Amino acid sequence: MPTEWQLVLATLLMFWGGLMIMDKIFNLKRYGLDVLPFFLIWKTTKLNNFLSNTALKFPRAWHILGDVSIPLSYSALGYGIYLLSLNLMNAFFHPQQSSPIVPLIPGVTITWFSFIYALVGVVVTLVFHEMAHGIAARAEEIPIKSSGVLLLLLLPGGFVEIDDEAMKKKRTRSKLRILSSGSATNIATALLVLLLIANFQAVISPGYGPSVGVVVTNVDSQSFAYGELAPSTVLFAINGTPIWSPTILDLYLLNVKPFDTLRLTTSMGEVTVIAGMNPRAPYKGYIGILYPQPFYLPYPSSWWLGYMFPNHLYMVLQWVFIVSFSVSIVNMMPIPAFDGDKIFQEIVNVLVAEKKKTPVLGKEISTRKLILNVARTITVCFLALNFIVPILVSGFTPL
Repeated sequence: MPTEWQLVLATLLMFWGGLMIMDKIFNLKRYGLDVLPFFLIWKTTKLNNFLSNTALKFPRAWHILGDVSIPLSYSALGYGIYLLSLNLMNAFFHPQQSSPIVPLIPGVTITWFSFIYALVGVVVTLVFHEMAHGIAARAEEIPIKSSGVLLLLLLPGGFVEIDDEAMKKKRTRSKLRILSSGSATNIATALLVLLLIANFQAVISPGYGPSVGVVVTNVDSQSFAYGELAPSTVLFAINGTPIWSPTILDLYLLNVKPFDTLRLTTSMGEVTVIAGMNPRAPYKGYIGILYPQPFYLPYPSSWWLGYMFPNHLYMVLQWVFIVSFSVSIVNMMPIPAFDGDKIFQEIVNVLVAEKKKTPVLGKEISTRKLILNVARTITVCFLALNFIVPILVSGFTPL
């Protein structure tokens, strides 16, 4: 029998191979589609009027929002640096509290179960991000050449192509408004979604009652419960103790020791498992339920939505928050091709004279380039350490 990875690889090869064959036969470029190996891009001008009309109706309001987006984006960057620094310190002194910072790679850093939810998060984040850039550019009277979507292997993306020559002629304040608008919009999205998550019971209260159990969204493949508890199983009790929320589950597990016998009352009947050792705290018991979610009973008027609708909605909101918040921070870092790099370069150009040189190893180097390259190197190393050190210290479990 082929493995999951073999099936995924075969599907990808068939999809991209078929797409390239269609491109040769039907010349998809006529429809704005550029097809390359494992890369697809679609350009259109159909959104240009929408972005222009939205921006030009209330230009003063967009200017004010653009001014607000600059400090907001840098505040998020500062908070992100604080979180990443804390994460790195925890990797050395409190390994159980650290997590590696990883890209979303289906089947490697993210499970296929979570992939569909993460995909929604990526799409929502990128659409809002690029639309914000487009509206901000038009509010500054910069033409938009095109907009579109792209697909890299399995990961979608989006873009708004603005007129670079017109952008260069704008004053620094206008450039910063445009460049920071994407991350600022992602921050606003993340905060709004966080508010919905914090009040999730109220959000679904018109159709669902209080939580009465815990949904098993996924199970650690290294735990004894793997194969015993299927995803979407609902846990109601452990050894006769009611478990009506993830918080109650965590509290119960505080008193569970490795190799304790646990009798689980679930939607699939009674299941007996042996507690393993928690990979982050070996002295604690571990069932292996990853990212448990509350289980809500629907009211009679909402039966048609199904038992799992709140769970799916919660997972979507959770991933929209994760992706939007992460992008808002990383995008503001001085890394080539990111908005943060362009913003930092613009600020350096204002503060440092173009002709200024700095001696390095006996050579005169542009001070602007030196500052940019040092900042880029430090940032990349900082992110790399947040990726490597936590994995080496405490391992990694796919999201």
